[in-house]
Amino acid sequence: MRTNRSKASVTPQLLGAFALAVAVGVATSAAQAQDTSVGECLKGCRNDAKACNEPVRAARKSCAQTCRDGLKSQLQECKTADDPATCIGTAFTTAHTCLDGCRATAMAGHDTCFGNTNACILACVPAEVAPCIVGCREIARACNQTASEVAHTCHDSCRDVLVTTLQGCASADDPAACKSGAREAFMTCKAPCMATLKESRTVCKADAKSCMQGCKGGES
Repeated sequence: MRTNRSKASVTPQLLGAFALAVAVGVATSAAQAQDTSVGECLKGCRNDAKACNEPVRAARKSCAQTCRDGLKSQLQECKTADDPATCIGTAFTTAHTCLDGCRATAMAGHDTCFGNTNACILACVPAEVAPCIVGCREIARACNQTASEVAHTCHDSCRDVLVTTLQGCASADDPAACKSGAREAFMTCKAPCMATLKESRTVCKADAKSCMQGCKGGES
């Protein structure tokens, strides 16, 4: 039976259930008939991980919505501001700071969940393979976090162009058309950012699977 249930609350932020599913297969294979409870123990880790991460994701979603609602309200006020361009710039800066706060809080929560899951795995899995599995999870998390940071930077550069364009729309002959064009350009700009992120995560996932498969039989 799992001896560390109270500490086992989570999954890695980006690998999620995948890494634990692979861990279940690897650890159970390594233990074989030695301890048939290993698989069930790891399933408990996975359930605890889900329970830990879900409220963190929900809180970030709610936080982000509050930021977006604030931006929408501020931009509405900018329509009648004495200096619309400055007002628009301030509105986006405030929203960006707000969203960064949501992101940082969520990352801290997921980090706690990730660490708890590692502790759970170490309590469940035979000593000859547990460190290897945890090591693979750490590598995968770093890979995914790097991919997310690159995407975040890419997205921010697109946002900066959007803000500059919208500031100019305040004095355009057709402000509505200008704003529409700016938003379309923003969507076009950020599409490659998201595509690259998806590709990078696929690579991280494949590497994690390969790493964990190498943990069978205590290999490292």
